[in-house]
Amino acid sequence: MNSLKIILVFAIHIIIKSVDKRLKAEALGTHKALGLAKSKGAKFLLASTSEVYGDPLVNPQPENYWGNVNPIGPRGVYDEAKRFAEALTMAYNRYHGMDTRIVRIFNTYGPRMRPNDGRVISNFINQALNNEPLTVFGDGSQTRSFCYVSDLIEGIVKLMKSDFHDPVNIGNPTEMTVLELAKK
Repeated sequence: MNSLKIILVFAIHIIIKSVDKRLKAEALGTHKALGLAKSKGAKFLLASTSEVYGDPLVNPQPENYWGNVNPIGPRGVYDEAKRFAEALTMAYNRYHGMDTRIVRIFNTYGPRMRPNDGRVISNFINQALNNEPLTVFGDGSQTRSFCYVSDLIEGIVKLMKSDFHDPVNIGNPTEMTVLELAKK
């Protein structure tokens, strides 16, 4: 009897500094996990990211939007690694008939965030706790949408219980500028 029913891939390789290792981790990690899921007949979930949209020209982004990605730009390695992982997951679904899911996670916040992960929420919290002024880069017009972690988990559980195989965005359709966030 097969005891492996579900494989969840939540790789967080953004912390890998070496770009070639980042690409390899995403590509080979996803490929190996898909191979294991296929051999065990397990359901497979790939956690992807809103970064697959690059610098979107559409807000909010619907799942059928292909994005505006510069594959050779400064964030191209991360964006393209995630896009490749999605393409590979869909290929296994289509050509091997595997039961796959893809969740595109947007900016998430909540308990147990790493305090120095470089994201705006954790930066603002650290600065406020240290009685420091909040640092807003640029003119603050960059937009973000924020999703609380329990809402993200609820969405992932619902996705896993569904029969839907195309990518699903889980986030918040309402965006705010970083400057608006700083003022809250």
